[in-house]
Amino acid sequence: MAGLVSASLNQRSILAGILVIVCNNVFTAAAWTTTAPTSIQRSHQNYPHSSHRIRLSTTQLSYRDDEHDTLESKKKSSPPPAKDFQSRMKRMAMRRRETGKSWRPPNVQTATSLEDFANVIQEGRTKNQLVVVRFYANWCKKCQALRPSFDKVASSKPQVIFVDVPVTNTNVELHQGLGVKSVPFAHIYCPEKGLVVEEKISRRRFSEFEELLEKHSS
Repeated sequence: MAGLVSASLNQRSILAGILVIVCNNVFTAAAWTTTAPTSIQRSHQNYPHSSHRIRLSTTQLSYRDDEHDTLESKKKSSPPPAKDFQSRMKRMAMRRRETGKSWRPPNVQTATSLEDFANVIQEGRTKNQLVVVRFYANWCKKCQALRPSFDKVASSKPQVIFVDVPVTNTNVELHQGLGVKSVPFAHIYCPEKGLVVEEKISRRRFSEFEELLEKHSS
């Protein structure tokens, strides 16, 4: 009987000790909870950029996700712009070609007959102007390649009369009578001296012809 009483007393003392430990832990936890916001606030003041950095990175990620979704939707909804760009550039090139074919400098004339040619030469003598003649054919690729250079020189010398003489079925005698055996060919007429230059011209050697023209026009 005495043994049972001592055992129960020992159990009670153990339980009392456990209760004391639990109570101490509870009070410690409560005290930490009371002081924890102050310590956390101090640590946040010491390192103010950490939470801001986290929020910023999260915002950036969400913004990038939204931007990615927007770009993906645009790609799906809009057609590829390459074909539109190519078609637009082709239309611009066609317009330039049409404009280039129709536009000529105002001092460029066309003579298709012997009478037209004689009138132009007489105009140069009357106005005391130099006359530059280009003999060409529509089927001649070298003549077509030379035309931009001819027009460029005509634009730079408005005081000079430039004449285009095409080869047609009705004016073959004109070219033969002037000694034009091939095209492209050029003549330069001075008001006082008449014909001063007659030679075959080309795009590669057109600079030499420009030098002759500059020599007689100065």
